[in-house]
Amino acid sequence: MIAKSKFFAKEWMIKLKERNDMSLYESWMEKAFSKEGRSVDAIWDEYLPKEQHIYEYILANKLTKLEGTVKELAERFSMTTEEIVAFVDAINDVLPTPYEMTTLEEDTAIVLDIDFERLFKKMVEYHAEHLYQLPQWDGIFDADTRKRLTLEQKRSRTIVKGEKIGRNDPCPCGSGKKYKKCCGANL
Repeated sequence: MIAKSKFFAKEWMIKLKERNDMSLYESWMEKAFSKEGRSVDAIWDEYLPKEQHIYEYILANKLTKLEGTVKELAERFSMTTEEIVAFVDAINDVLPTPYEMTTLEEDTAIVLDIDFERLFKKMVEYHAEHLYQLPQWDGIFDADTRKRLTLEQKRSRTIVKGEKIGRNDPCPCGSGKKYKKCCGANL
């Protein structure tokens, strides 16, 4: 699976280079990931504190809506337009109407409707401890709520297998036969 995703990342990068009209998102992807599909640490080391700053701002001000053009938001948060598009990509899964990332341009109007519960759970899902443990969450949810949301998210991703039926156990269909002679005969 990893080899397959690296192959597609490599092919995607080749296609991007063949085109001259890269979108902001495609430009970000080209900077943030190598041709082999690996993260470029220097880019992420610069981006992640800026991303965290935006989340701190949103949480501290309890903003349920953040809006502006891509360029305006980039200027407001001292980021490049590509970095703001990367932020939109990061939060896109929790928006009621996700954006098609490759269509975003500098003058595209962005409206980020923020659902704090979905945002918190998504941060837990992605194991982004540096984000879901920000002190600004204290103003949004109390400790018990944060603990409950964390457990809900972790449980939602846990697979619970049912009890295994042995070959010589009674068939669960209720026929009275052994499983191996009934429903398990053709397995």
